[in-house]
Amino acid sequence: MLGELAVILIMLITVGFIYLKGSAIKSFLLLINTFIALITAFAYFETLGRLIIGYDIMVKWAFAASLILIFALTLAILNAISSKLLSADIYFGDLPDRIAKCLIAAFAGFAIAGVVLTAAAMMPINAKLPYERFSTTPGRSTEPQKNLILSADDFVTGFASWVSRGSMSGQKSLAVFHPDLLNEIYLNRIGCDEKNSALAGSESAVSVDTALAPQTPLVSAADNQPISESSRTKAVIIKAAAEGLFTMSQIRLVCKAGDSAGNLQGSGQVVWPIGYISRDNVVDLKDLSEKITMNQLDLVFYIPADTVPVMLQFKQNAVAQVGKLESGETTPPPQTPVEQAPAQQTPAEQNSTQK
Repeated sequence: MLGELAVILIMLITVGFIYLKGSAIKSFLLLINTFIALITAFAYFETLGRLIIGYDIMVKWAFAASLILIFALTLAILNAISSKLLSADIYFGDLPDRIAKCLIAAFAGFAIAGVVLTAAAMMPINAKLPYERFSTTPGRSTEPQKNLILSADDFVTGFASWVSRGSMSGQKSLAVFHPDLLNEIYLNRIGCDEKNSALAGSESAVSVDTALAPQTPLVSAADNQPISESSRTKAVIIKAAAEGLFTMSQIRLVCKAGDSAGNLQGSGQVVWPIGYISRDNVVDLKDLSEKITMNQLDLVFYIPADTVPVMLQFKQNAVAQVGKLESGETTPPPQTPVEQAPAQQTPAEQNSTQK
């Protein structure tokens, strides 16, 4: 309810401002500037956020503040330039002008509201705000339990992702790093508290040893039955290490089509783990809300059959590259140090000891 009200309120404020101060042409320029600003914000908010974190200021607010700051500054600058360049308004008559400027301003307000809601979801606030997209116990489903009727945040994140993999794409596409940005943000907040932050301690808080394609069917630890696998997916085991407490929803695997896995352009697909290897080919199935305290895990993912894993992402700011997918089995790493047998002494060392 709060999310819907926020969208309506921002749209009304935008329409009211344009109705009193602007014209149809100015409202159109506001719309164009809004879309340019949101593309810029989504392209660079992580870069600025990591810079802020590096100075150890506003750490928990860094990404949300970066998104809003870049968006607001870009929009303000573009609007100022547009006002200077627009020497005179084009007048279409009272009624057509009022209708046109209100409709265009409403759409611009819708986009602005989407950016605000997305930034709010990155803030260290109650997981039910601005709305409860996922329940606190979502099982293993990554489909949102709730969407807004006026889904402004879905629209702007989808638009920014679409642009990043199109003609305006760069060397690093948003659609690769965050194929499902909004769900990633909300799932990352599940289980967050004083002991479990939405942000990792550093960018190197997660690492990947190897990625394996198991050669024998995986079975569930609960009933020792084979795990059902779709013909469109395949199992992948990622041997990874992560720092601190986290939930299964805070770690995800980004995959790309095999013929484009060598670059970070285009688009990717994101999947979340179903559990981890407990022994041999046995999988301990876990819900996304399950809290994990072990540092080393053999995480099990089911990825689209025509893709390969590219990167493992941890919480909101840590990422590790995944190497070539290897064939083989896995043995879970020991959770406690293994005592080493004493080294065998050479005859010279034995004589020296006897002396």
